[in-house]
Amino acid sequence: MKLFFIGDIFGEKGKEAIQKELSNIIKKNKIDLVIANAENCTNGRSLSISDYEFLLKWGIQYFTFGNHTWYLDEIKEVLKNKNTIRPANLKPLSEESKYGVGSLEFTYKNKKIRITNLLGNTVFCHEIQTNPFTKLDEILNIDNSDIHIVDFHAETTSEKNAFLQYFASKVSAILGTHTHIQSADERIYKNTAYITDVGMTGPSEGVIGANPKTIIKMFRGESERFRLSPDISNYQLNGVIIEFDDLTNKPIKIKRIFIRELEGV
Repeated sequence: MKLFFIGDIFGEKGKEAIQKELSNIIKKNKIDLVIANAENCTNGRSLSISDYEFLLKWGIQYFTFGNHTWYLDEIKEVLKNKNTIRPANLKPLSEESKYGVGSLEFTYKNKKIRITNLLGNTVFCHEIQTNPFTKLDEILNIDNSDIHIVDFHAETTSEKNAFLQYFASKVSAILGTHTHIQSADERIYKNTAYITDVGMTGPSEGVIGANPKTIIKMFRGESERFRLSPDISNYQLNGVIIEFDDLTNKPIKIKRIFIRELEGV
C-alpha cells in the first residue's frame, strides 16, 4: 500500500496546487490513500464547508488539523464528516472537544488503518491541549490497526524528535506538521516512518505561506502580532509518500515530494 500525506494546505494557492498537481502525483506514484492537513486551508485558518468539498473533489480522502482548526464556526459541521480527524489531546471539558474525533480507525483495502492527530506541547493553543505523549499512550491501549499514521502538529524539532524516540516501533508513521518548512530527515526508524516536518502546500515566496509585510513588522518590533494573511506567490506542494509491505504492514520506503509551480513533478 502507498499512502500520500500532504503538508499543511494554506489558502487559495494551496488549493490551486491540489487542483493542478494531485491527480498526476496519484497516477504517477500509484497512490492508494491520500491524507492532508487542512487546518490552514481557508484564508490561512480552519476549513470551510466549501473548501472541504473542494479538496474532497480533487482527491483528498482524509483530513487532519491543528491549532487553527476552530477559527471558523462552520468547522463544527465539517468535523461531522467521518473522514476528518481533529487533534485528539484536548481537555475533556473544552468546547473544542465536543466536535469530531481525534483518532479514527477504518478499513481500507482489507487493512485496518488508524489516523491520529495530536497537538504538541510547544504549540500555543489557548491552553486547551493535554499532553500528547500520554494521550497517544491511551490511544495505543485500544489500537487494533494494521497501519497507524500520526500527524504530530508541533512547533519544535526537539519535541518531534523526542516523540519519535518514545513511540518508534509503536506506530507506523510519525509525520510532523505545523512549521510549514519541509525538513530533509525522512527515514524509517525501528519500523516507524518519520519526518520532522512534511512542509506546506501553498504560496512559495511568503513567510511560511503568509504575506511577509505584517510578519516583518512584528520581527522588527513595530507591532506585537502579525496577521496570517495568505501570500499570492506561485504555489508549492509538499508531502511524503510512504510505502507499506502488504504482508507485514511495516513501512519500507518514505519519499519527500516538493513541487514548485511550473516545475512539474
